[in-house]
Amino acid sequence: MMSLMFLHINQHEDLTGRDKSKFKIENRKGRQEMKKRFTKNITMAAAIFISALLFSTAAAANDIILQISHPWSSRPQFVEEMQTRFNQSHKGIKINYILGGKGNWGPLFQSTMRDAMIESLPDLTHQMLSYTGVLVKQGIVQPIDTIPGGKAFLTSADISAALLRAATVSGHTYAVPFGMTIPVIYYNMSLLKQAGWPLDRAPETWEEINDAAAKVAALGSHINGGFFEFEASNNWMYQNVLTSLGGSMHGHNTPIGFNTDTGIKAMTIIRDFAKAANTVAMTRSQARQAFNAGTMGVLFRSASGIPSIMKAAETNSFTLQVGAFPRGEGKGRLSAASHGAFIFTESPARQKAALEYLKWAYGPEGQSIQASYAGYLPANTKAVGKSDLFTDYLNSNPYVRSLVDSAGNAGDWYTYPVKNTEQIFHEQIEAVRSVIMGQASPDKAIAEMAEKTRNLLK
Repeated sequence: MMSLMFLHINQHEDLTGRDKSKFKIENRKGRQEMKKRFTKNITMAAAIFISALLFSTAAAANDIILQISHPWSSRPQFVEEMQTRFNQSHKGIKINYILGGKGNWGPLFQSTMRDAMIESLPDLTHQMLSYTGVLVKQGIVQPIDTIPGGKAFLTSADISAALLRAATVSGHTYAVPFGMTIPVIYYNMSLLKQAGWPLDRAPETWEEINDAAAKVAALGSHINGGFFEFEASNNWMYQNVLTSLGGSMHGHNTPIGFNTDTGIKAMTIIRDFAKAANTVAMTRSQARQAFNAGTMGVLFRSASGIPSIMKAAETNSFTLQVGAFPRGEGKGRLSAASHGAFIFTESPARQKAALEYLKWAYGPEGQSIQASYAGYLPANTKAVGKSDLFTDYLNSNPYVRSLVDSAGNAGDWYTYPVKNTEQIFHEQIEAVRSVIMGQASPDKAIAEMAEKTRNLLK
């Protein structure tokens, strides 16, 4: 402001003495008026701040307000609905969700590690169950079964044994599962029919999937045969091909279990699909856009994409079918990407309040909200058939009921219990990329994956 006044005065250097005196008086009045306005604004701001402070202090005096970190930056309606519904139905306990990291599971985990270093953890957090081992190793999570009422809740909740194992370390359970997703296959049946797919149903085996993808790819022009979302976190898609064949990411006495004939077979399946579909270099986002636009025949993606893809199919007028991920006989199973709620707080009173949140989140109301608004499959699969809260959800998602049944038997995806787990999976994903792009054979890619994983685990 002073620089503006200085310039203004310089522009009037030719004023007479009387004019200069008049100018100084008017300028002084202007400054006094500005000072009055500034003081008034500061007073009003202070009043608003004090009022808000008094309100929050009053609320804190009556309620326990739990701070809960989460990664759902892209699902604001879901977060708002969860917070509103819980706060309305629980007297004396309120929740406040805090976005952690950059809005995804990996960044949330890294943000949590940083918060732990500066002793700034929230009361609870929603994390992938696969991080349980690392969080326990850091000594920052509380065993739920040692909290008064916690063991009784875990026993009566009838939680999936596979999910419970994923949240258990040394005999103690550290998380309550909340949601999950499994890989599925999306088919543009309109394109398949145009390409000469002879059946009314979607493909079911790898051979049929490859045949359908090849037929669509042969249409040429701007049509894509298919895409396998190999860049998913934790090398998740490769994990699922491997475990569907009865394999495992880790061995009995070694952290590396994929360096086997089964591991090579899993990589060969991925290569064969990429060849059949004539997969071109594109990002996951580009592949999703292509499928949603109706220009791709087959897409391997998480089941959490069902609501958005259903809307895209309706908008772009193509027939959609969602197929199950092929599984081998015997020990073949899927690796679900499961997440749950962990407790950080050491305060007995806040732990008691946190347990109430866990019960509600795993119960029918919390599960129906996350299924309807977030697109995850309910971790409490048995509540789906028992509660009327899921009626609208099931009616608007015709593919979900069969997926819930298969998800109930899924295990959890694997995570290395070390801090550089993301770096390990990044290297593994690059090995899968090299196979899809035709730059490496399946056996060489598996050998490279094993070597890099071993070196990073040292």
